[in-house]
Amino acid sequence: MELIRISDRKLKIMLTPSDMSQFEMNAERLGEDSEQMRRSFRLLMREVRRKIAFDLDDRRISVQYFPSRGGGCEMFVSSLPQGDDKKRALTPVAPSGLPAKPLRAQTFRRESAYRMRELEPLLRACRRLRALRFMGDSAAYRDDRGGYFLLIGLASPSPFSLPDEVAFLSEYGELRNVSQTKIYIREHAALISDRAVEQLSELI
Repeated sequence: MELIRISDRKLKIMLTPSDMSQFEMNAERLGEDSEQMRRSFRLLMREVRRKIAFDLDDRRISVQYFPSRGGGCEMFVSSLPQGDDKKRALTPVAPSGLPAKPLRAQTFRRESAYRMRELEPLLRACRRLRALRFMGDSAAYRDDRGGYFLLIGLASPSPFSLPDEVAFLSEYGELRNVSQTKIYIREHAALISDRAVEQLSELI
């Protein structure tokens, strides 16, 4: 299990298939609001609190989940503001914020990372994305070797792949593992823009 604190109110939890088994979680049933899933989640949060100091009131939370290849899962757990009665505690929700549906009907948030050796391919990729009216998240970085990275996140009908509309990005840079890239960036790169598509597309 890997934990990443996003803010004081939000935590990312990455579970391996072994972790899923330990907490008796089934990726195909994560959207169920059942006593079994509630119990599994309480066990998970107990282990989370043991590993990291994180003030999370599990009576008022929102959970977004993204099944991973091989049976694992990524979760974004958020503590809801006081008085927010519109969301039910411990009910997994789809990335859109709507109540979870069967997996085949969901839209998943997918991230991808690309490394460009020079600045120009990065700028051209951002310009092409903007021309397509890209509506997702995008961030650009420059590492200490003079290379560039583009990280994007957007909705996809599949938990394992990006929409075909952005497949062209591999023409501009090398597709990289997202988790490994984020670790590398934290140690060896500096942020250029956290709105890369919007801002960098204007430079070419």
